[in-house]
Amino acid sequence: MKLAAVLTTVTLGLTLGACSSEVPELAEPPGLTNGSFTATLNGFQIHYEVRGRGPVLMTLPNSWGLSLQGLRAMYEPLEERLTLVYFDPRGMGGSEAVREDSDRGMVAVRADFQALRAHLGLEAVNAIGWSNGAANLIFLAHEQPESLSATIFVHQGASFTQEDARRVAEEHPELMAVFGPYAQQMGDPDVSAEDKAALHRKFWLGDYFPLLFAERDSAQDALNRLFGEAELSWRHAAYSQQEMSTFDATDLLPEIPVRSLVVAGAHDLLPPERLKPLADGLPDSDFVVFEESAHFAAVEEPQAFHVVIFNFLGVLSPPPPAR
Repeated sequence: MKLAAVLTTVTLGLTLGACSSEVPELAEPPGLTNGSFTATLNGFQIHYEVRGRGPVLMTLPNSWGLSLQGLRAMYEPLEERLTLVYFDPRGMGGSEAVREDSDRGMVAVRADFQALRAHLGLEAVNAIGWSNGAANLIFLAHEQPESLSATIFVHQGASFTQEDARRVAEEHPELMAVFGPYAQQMGDPDVSAEDKAALHRKFWLGDYFPLLFAERDSAQDALNRLFGEAELSWRHAAYSQQEMSTFDATDLLPEIPVRSLVVAGAHDLLPPERLKPLADGLPDSDFVVFEESAHFAAVEEPQAFHVVIFNFLGVLSPPPPAR
């Protein structure tokens, strides 16, 4: 059934029975075992983890350099009803080191996602991407829609233009105030790689990410829980900035037939009206706005977020106990 993009204001009063669209029956994964593993994918040793029970939801990592601990910290409650598959990008966490700069890019992440899906014996999967991972999910869904049962785009639109960058700079001078000194230090050839790693972590966790919360007073505690054990890579972030500081995938959307969900935060740097064109452009999509969130709805409004994801994927009750 072709779904019209619908704008839903999410509150904690949502119930598990309030499903906004017709959802297909989802089968249990064929024998996936929970645990931490390594597989040779595209010639690289890639570390991945399988956690939870129920239908599979594969995560598409962020090419700007975040190890899987960060995504799992956000999505772990979904494991109650879904089998989450996470993996470390090349050069991150437990995965093999990069061999050339392009190993840090979005194409490499997509290639390893598809290779891991095939390695696990999965024909088509549900996939979720957050932020830069959601942008990459647009390209993956356009390239191989047959490999996806459903897609979930969290806090990312179909484009980020020079105009968007200018507007963010004008409307958020506090961000520019901390970004300038950081960029200057990171560009200094006399600063060691070790010091750049420390500067990068301090900037992202102490300066940048806190501005991406609706309630900034609680941001630091949340970020410590999310990313305290996760690896952040300044080299991946630098490559990501060069690779795609702006992009526009709007023309690709009509050719993506995959059933989709687009998630926006009312207080995000890119407001809901900038994300809605993604939902409008996809042939089969729902659009959900979290009114009390910015860029971290999974953490800022966790109960409502879980309800929306479970509803969208048709997991209205926990799977039966394993026999």
